[in-house]
Amino acid sequence: MLLANRRSPEAMALFELLSRYAHRRVAAVSRHCGGALASSEQEEVVADVLLQLLQGSLASFRGETVPELIGFVRTVADRTTWRIIRRRDRERALLQSEAAELVEDWSARLPAPDVTGERVAESPLSQADQAYLVSLLEAGSKAELARRAGVSRAAVTQRVQRIRNRVAELASDARIRHEVWLTQAAHRVVTKQSVSAETP
Repeated sequence: MLLANRRSPEAMALFELLSRYAHRRVAAVSRHCGGALASSEQEEVVADVLLQLLQGSLASFRGETVPELIGFVRTVADRTTWRIIRRRDRERALLQSEAAELVEDWSARLPAPDVTGERVAESPLSQADQAYLVSLLEAGSKAELARRAGVSRAAVTQRVQRIRNRVAELASDARIRHEVWLTQAAHRVVTKQSVSAETP
């Protein structure tokens, strides 16, 4: 009904029903996880759930009754909410690891993505230095990067310190570009790890 004629009174009433139910389910999962999502974050999850339903999920629904449809929406809402909570947990874990020092020490406070739009920053550092920092973010700690590279932790620490020194010598605008790049790199690492963890 929602897909056949979205402007009909029946479709609008059903959409309102599903929207209210999705709100309740997202809030319930968030409470179950100790209030993992703030109210604004819950609204974003609900919007994501409704978008999924309208952009294709409903087309795969094979039930015939409203209770069956509610159960279908519950599954979509629960999966979406759990996925976002797990992704945020991984982001928090990264920011609590040793690699977080890079992001916290060198990152400027950035406007929200919905304010500035998505734009990939460029670091003035060499490609080798950029690749090394990304490797450290992926490893999560200096010890893990040392293990993967087959070197001592002291060697990793020295390399990171040399990169820090090069960043400190950059002009102000170049340093800001690097800070933005590093923040975006950390986000890409978390997103990549989240996708890998969710892929069977």
